[in-house]
Amino acid sequence: MYTSVNIRYEWGGVLMIQISKDIKIKDVANVVNEKSPSFSGIVNQECKGTLWVDNIEEPRVAIAESYAVGSFAFLGTYKTNEDFSDLKDFLENDLFHHLKEKGYKCFEFSIESENIYKNILEIFKNKSIQTEKEFSFRVNKIPEKNQDIPKGYQLRKVDDIFWNMLTENEFENEDLLKVRLLESWYSFEEFKNKSIAYCIILDRRIVAVMVGTACFKNVIAIDIETEEKHRRKGLAYAMAIEFINDCLRNGLIPQWDCVESNPNSYNMAGKLGFEKINENTVYWFNI
Repeated sequence: MYTSVNIRYEWGGVLMIQISKDIKIKDVANVVNEKSPSFSGIVNQECKGTLWVDNIEEPRVAIAESYAVGSFAFLGTYKTNEDFSDLKDFLENDLFHHLKEKGYKCFEFSIESENIYKNILEIFKNKSIQTEKEFSFRVNKIPEKNQDIPKGYQLRKVDDIFWNMLTENEFENEDLLKVRLLESWYSFEEFKNKSIAYCIILDRRIVAVMVGTACFKNVIAIDIETEEKHRRKGLAYAMAIEFINDCLRNGLIPQWDCVESNPNSYNMAGKLGFEKINENTVYWFNI
């Protein structure tokens, strides 16, 4: 949705429109899923991402790309074989060509609407698809145990003061936070009005970050990373406690998503009191 141009692709009866920031979709009810804030927030134009829809007034299908998730998602309500055939033409003849020009090697996606699940997989039946389970968790209560961080580390909220420090190059690795934030939100002001972020610093280095990278209604999608040499010191847990408390104080519900190949993330969600709300599948294949 945050692109400089409005690109239209037409195949048969399907008109795919790449939405620019200045275009407002009238009714997104058909193309959102409350269990998927990362993509529904993009469709609802609450956060930054790339978005294609088949109709600006009342889209039947949407394809959203999230930087934070690192993949695409299909949402919508197509019903006829002709519609799916036209969608396949768009994907193979335009979108994949466009992605390859940008250096994409594979297409990773999830299907966030149950009623198009089989049809989307049918489109890709001749691809060598790999899959992985994805789990979603939410927390509605403050965790019982706080945790101190080791001496020398500082836990900081990303507020105006910290952002100014970041933009004035006071840290060695500002991109660990800055890229995440600005690829998820159109500006720091927009982020500040809709989301929350924390980080842990050591001297002049950001060693851990936790960023709300999307918002759909009052649900915040989380992106968290700790630099490898600073792991297993309780930093992520201590940072997450502060993040969760801040969210709940402000009427926001944090959502933690992880894939089955990351058992440490799965276990951390349980330790923090998150409860599983959904399971889905992530797919990818070479393009």
